[in-house]
Amino acid sequence: MRERTIVTAIISLLFFTSSLVSYAGAPVQLTVEGDRIVLCLAKSEGQSFRVWYTKNPMKVIVDCEQSFQGMDPIQTVNDAALRAVRYSEQDGGARLVLDFNYQLPPPVWEENDEMFVVTITKEFVESSERLVTPGVRYGHQRRGSAAGPNIVNYLEIDLLNEDIEVKVVLAQDRVTGREHVSSMAYRAEAIAAVNGAYFAADGRPLGLLVIDGVLVSEPYAERTAIGLGSQIVMMDSVGFQGEIGLPDGSRASITGMNRPRLENDLILYTSHYGETTKTNVYGLDVSVVDGVVQSIQAGDVQIPRDGLVLSGHGTAKQILSQLEVGDRIDLVTLLQPDWRQFGAEQIIGGGPRLVRDGLVWITGEEEQFRKDILVGRAPRTALGITADNKLLLVTVNGRQPNISVGMTLKELATLLIELGAVQAMNLDGGGSTTMVIRDLVLNLPSDGVERPVSNAIVVIAPESRR
Repeated sequence: MRERTIVTAIISLLFFTSSLVSYAGAPVQLTVEGDRIVLCLAKSEGQSFRVWYTKNPMKVIVDCEQSFQGMDPIQTVNDAALRAVRYSEQDGGARLVLDFNYQLPPPVWEENDEMFVVTITKEFVESSERLVTPGVRYGHQRRGSAAGPNIVNYLEIDLLNEDIEVKVVLAQDRVTGREHVSSMAYRAEAIAAVNGAYFAADGRPLGLLVIDGVLVSEPYAERTAIGLGSQIVMMDSVGFQGEIGLPDGSRASITGMNRPRLENDLILYTSHYGETTKTNVYGLDVSVVDGVVQSIQAGDVQIPRDGLVLSGHGTAKQILSQLEVGDRIDLVTLLQPDWRQFGAEQIIGGGPRLVRDGLVWITGEEEQFRKDILVGRAPRTALGITADNKLLLVTVNGRQPNISVGMTLKELATLLIELGAVQAMNLDGGGSTTMVIRDLVLNLPSDGVERPVSNAIVVIAPESRR
């Protein structure tokens, strides 16, 4: 059932006078519903009306040849779209003005012998699209709903176009650190970009990243990820399995990659993490090149450019203490499923899932997301896959009353389906939400300025390569 609020004659805006022909017991009735606002004016003999409106600011004005007795000059309305109704009299006639908080479609009206009815819809979509470069289209929407207005920007990328490349980029080309999306797009010589995965305060990605076929950080909670390669795209929940094989034939599980080492962790560090492991002296760091142990020391070891470091604490430290310089170890890191074997060179995790096989399918609880992401409306970034192998990169502005209020995850999923997605997933949002095209930030970041983030998805075209 639609949200419905009726402001009637018993509220001070509306006044009943028995000498006037009334509609539903009053000469004036205002009905505020979830999808529309309806103003009904009772017609007395000889009464006529004129309706006109302004766009900026949005006002709907109704001029009447006869006045309504006892009307209050102004009445505020508790609605996302309609702010107030004002009444004034002039030259024996009257004027009703509906003041709105933002622009809505033009009013429509109809009348019969008994009433004059003006309707203003609150649910609308105004869309435009243009070509950015062959294989890449940009779309813009101004939308309205019961909750308020929204601004949507989206990119549609033809994954079958061999001239277009979609990549994942790390801020400052390392795991820790942050950078503006516009800066990452410039460095990558990209024509367009959006922000990517969630991240910690130090910029470290929180979830799966594979860049140019190299695993940078492991999945968390088997959250939804997308894999991209030459004319291929896949979306699913992804897990992780990592192991090292020791000289005595025993094996030990790797618990994480390129993140701070915690109690009993066995962490794998690569050059993406930085120059050193930044670990403390309570563990053991083993440097490995080409599967051979190069050095063993307590904490903060140099990470070889052509190798890696295994760092253990607690029980993992005891396992690593069995090694000696010169020992050969076997290292395995697998994703489940591991799309790299099918040619996916760029993989990014996010979540929750929004759309599966063309239907709304939100997996927030299964993917262990907190309520600050799952509940309420916010700025959002999302991506989708269409049935004809196009990639959708979508941003929704938010936290900007009367401009763009943001979307819930369900609304976001519905939007992706409207845009043609048969599969879709959420990415980091809030103040991180950013879309850049040709070095310009197209959306309105909710922080007021572009926020530095951990990583981005960039779109590279022949004309953008310098």
